[in-house]
Amino acid sequence: MDFLVGVKEVGEILGWDRRKVSTYQLRGVLPKPVVHLYSGPIWFRKQIEFYKARKDLGVRTYYIKGEMVYECTYNQPFKDTSYSPEDIKEQTGNYILYYEKDVQQLKNAILEKKTIVQFLSFGSISILHDLGILETVVFQNYVQQYSFEDIVSKEGWVKE
Repeated sequence: MDFLVGVKEVGEILGWDRRKVSTYQLRGVLPKPVVHLYSGPIWFRKQIEFYKARKDLGVRTYYIKGEMVYECTYNQPFKDTSYSPEDIKEQTGNYILYYEKDVQQLKNAILEKKTIVQFLSFGSISILHDLGILETVVFQNYVQQYSFEDIVSKEGWVKE
């Protein structure tokens, strides 16, 4: 079950000690755990690996809803920016843009169980959820449509 990780394994992946992992998890800096057990929070390994990659690259995420541009961070409310949709496209540096209309189409595809959803990466859906762009009910619906075996094989994990 190396596709699930706890505080110890998250610390190893991120190069942090267990206390820092616990503190950052409580502050909402890390992706949302899949489940909380008595022993602590549990994540999918890919959630943490994607978090690390984005953090290491300094990638910012923006969500364009109508004429508003919001900055998104893990487990935090959207942050208003002074950018217009046109301004944000002229920015330099590493960033990702998500548009409301595209996210709405994705939500509809998941909720309507369209076959195209099977080709979506668990990692990309998980990131949208952790950033608050994709609601928990939609994310859970996605996960329920695909068994762990499907998620494991799509992401390249090897089952023992």
